[in-house]
Amino acid sequence: MVTYARDHLVPETIAQAAKVAGPRLDEVEFILVDNNVDETDRSAFLAPFSRWQYVKLGYNKGVSARNDGANAARGSYTIFVDDDAFLNPEGVLDRYEAAFQANPNVAIVTARHIDHATGVTPRASFPHTDKSLPQDRPFKTFRFQGNGFAMRRSAFDRIGPMSEEFFYGLEEIDYAYRVVDAGYEIYYEPACWVVEHNDPGGRKPKKEVEEMRLTNKLIISFKYLPAIYLPLNFVLFSAYVFYLNRGQINVFRSFGNFLKWAREHPGRRKPLGQPAIAYIESCGGAVWK
Repeated sequence: MVTYARDHLVPETIAQAAKVAGPRLDEVEFILVDNNVDETDRSAFLAPFSRWQYVKLGYNKGVSARNDGANAARGSYTIFVDDDAFLNPEGVLDRYEAAFQANPNVAIVTARHIDHATGVTPRASFPHTDKSLPQDRPFKTFRFQGNGFAMRRSAFDRIGPMSEEFFYGLEEIDYAYRVVDAGYEIYYEPACWVVEHNDPGGRKPKKEVEEMRLTNKLIISFKYLPAIYLPLNFVLFSAYVFYLNRGQINVFRSFGNFLKWAREHPGRRKPLGQPAIAYIESCGGAVWK
């Protein structure tokens, strides 16, 4: 768990993680990565666990701080949970492990994301480009939700850490492309779920976040998509984000930030190989998205 500006909620989310671990609590090592810009020691939050590590960064590294926790982890599987999300249900560790054991080529098991306020899964949080698929049935996919996913340690060691380039937004898509391009699979298991509170603590203004997400999507598409799909992807996704935000974001600024990144990072384009493309299509996905 990476935490930033949510001291009012983190003890509850950690206590919930301990609760759902149930009789396996002593097998679990909980790692808290502290992104807060202060000298406060928050290791007392970890009292529900007998085995834990506290990683104090002292600055806000954003979502890439997940790597610091993953690098410290020593288990066969690592579960990533946000600091404003409640992991469910009791016995969830057995469900993650069963999914891995039944699917030996799966690197990531992604949980269902449920919004605390509405009780439903937001469209953007469903880990597939086909949003008409049933949300309550498991399936193999090529996307994952960054909150409540578990990763096989051996796969993490082979694929490497998540990108340190993204402070926030769509970093899961970047890593998912790397996972499937390395020959692994991703599995959606709705029997594991997180209740996301969307706590406002530590969040940047919505306009800034959406422009950051658009820039990140342009970067990710440029890095991984075959050239034939790039123009369509750039135009349609930019228009989609502009529409969703009712014209309240600066698409040209996002595109300018992408161009700046491209100039500063030559040679980063590594389009997906044909086996990864075939896997995405076998899951019912459209590569151009």
